[in-house]
Amino acid sequence: MSTTDKHWASRQPAKQDEVRDLFEKGLEWAIKRKKEVAIGLAAAAVLGAAVALMVVSRTARENEAWDKLAMAEAYSYYGRPQEAAAALEEVSAQSASPAAAGLAGLMEGELKQAKGDHAAALAAFAKAADASPEALKPFAAAEKILAIEAAGKAAECAAAAQGFLDAHADHLLAPGVQETLARCQASSGQGDAARATWQKITLQYPETPWAARANAKLQTSTK
Repeated sequence: MSTTDKHWASRQPAKQDEVRDLFEKGLEWAIKRKKEVAIGLAAAAVLGAAVALMVVSRTARENEAWDKLAMAEAYSYYGRPQEAAAALEEVSAQSASPAAAGLAGLMEGELKQAKGDHAAALAAFAKAADASPEALKPFAAAEKILAIEAAGKAAECAAAAQGFLDAHADHLLAPGVQETLARCQASSGQGDAARATWQKITLQYPETPWAARANAKLQTSTK
């Protein structure tokens, strides 16, 4: 038994149903995924989803929504995307919990993005951004920005990234969004603006991976 399994076993009743077992596996997966792509916005959103799943629901319908969301994440972990998608659709349709519905939208968008369906992913993230409670809106907005970039809409991506930074300058996702902003500025022909953004990253986040990548970009752009 892993350390993570022991940790969660000490906090669960002796008898666990399938949902709780799958929830624990899904949470462990989210933590591992966060480590593997530590600076990825998608990973940050998934970790936020895993943390939110620990919140105790207050009604039977809310409990059901959270359980289905946990099942969806576990299905995704076990490589069962169709079942994951079906569970996410149920969570969104029930509207029992805005937080659960918002997270379902994020997960749905990630599944679509993984398949290369950028338009569907963008629609899912946009819906999640609208439906999520305030605490989750930045995560949905950041995912939406990445989906816009993946869809090849550089100018729109740059505008959306700047809007995020204007509203959430101190958010934990801000450094990654600044990187996206610089990439999209460069892709849309705004070379000077991109260099200014890379320079800003080196000043705001010194001695970090963001600053290291920004310096590399600046050195490349001056050659």
